[in-house]
Amino acid sequence: MEIFGILWQEGIMRPMINSLALLYQLLFSNFGLSIIVFTVLIRLAMIPLTVRQTRQMKKMQSIQPKLKAIQDKYKGKKGDARRQMSSETMGLYKDAGVSPVGCLGPMIIQMPIWIGFYRAIIRTMPSTPEGMANLSGLFYSWNPAIASVPFNSQFLGLSLVDLVSAAALPWNYALPVLVGASMFLQQKMTTNPTTDPRQKQTNQMMLWMMPIMFGAFTWQFPAGLAVYILFSNVIGVVIQYYVSGKQPIELFGRSFLGTDASRAERAAQIASEATVGNAAKPDLEESDEDDQSTEVRRQDGRRSDRNRPRRSGRRTRRRRNKGS
Repeated sequence: MEIFGILWQEGIMRPMINSLALLYQLLFSNFGLSIIVFTVLIRLAMIPLTVRQTRQMKKMQSIQPKLKAIQDKYKGKKGDARRQMSSETMGLYKDAGVSPVGCLGPMIIQMPIWIGFYRAIIRTMPSTPEGMANLSGLFYSWNPAIASVPFNSQFLGLSLVDLVSAAALPWNYALPVLVGASMFLQQKMTTNPTTDPRQKQTNQMMLWMMPIMFGAFTWQFPAGLAVYILFSNVIGVVIQYYVSGKQPIELFGRSFLGTDASRAERAAQIASEATVGNAAKPDLEESDEDDQSTEVRRQDGRRSDRNRPRRSGRRTRRRRNKGS
């Protein structure tokens, strides 16, 4: 476990603290600007991952009909059939060069960055003499920012070290709302379109759950971390907009921005999904009719079972009367 502690300290914490301190020194002793520039650098470094994620999403979208066919083929089956379905699904992914985990790459990479950034903000602006002494030991010998300690944590009326809940109005409410709204917009742009009703329901749940959850968490984050997440989401939207060929941003039932070609492509997708949904309705109605007819047959069977003892009793009495 000690090796993981060393890797965390030397591979994440120390580089982050020194980067923030150096940017603070270069950007007119403004810690807010150093966080924003640091965010831009991190997002630019992650562009290859974003490009890979976008390509994976497009491939996933292209194999949706084949994936749906496999699911329909084994619908309602269990045991070996389920294992066969999993095998065919993985074979389809392999042939298409798709990895479901690849679509989550940037999110997985960002989690340790968020955690490390949370710790880096606290350790870069310590409130105790012991914290100051520990901070000096984290600086690289060549970093001139050590002469600027302690750093000024004020930015636009915010103390970037304090919790968002302790900030003055309107920041204590505005930051969680802005973080949630920016994450919603980013999720909206990166959600993979699908014709599978269950997958669509899952996507819709994640679209709303993640922004609400992170908006609520932001209330107890240091303001500096909230600023990082907010600008990371905004920059992510801009990068996604250009990397995906200026895809439209769909909000409130309308498409904004994008190119004419991308808006037309999205409109065609929506029309295709509506056609698939309408085609599925007759099947649902037929299924309901089958269920109703099955229920009628069951009721008739139960009535027949109840009447059977009565009929057998009548036959017995007739035999006795004939015998007498």
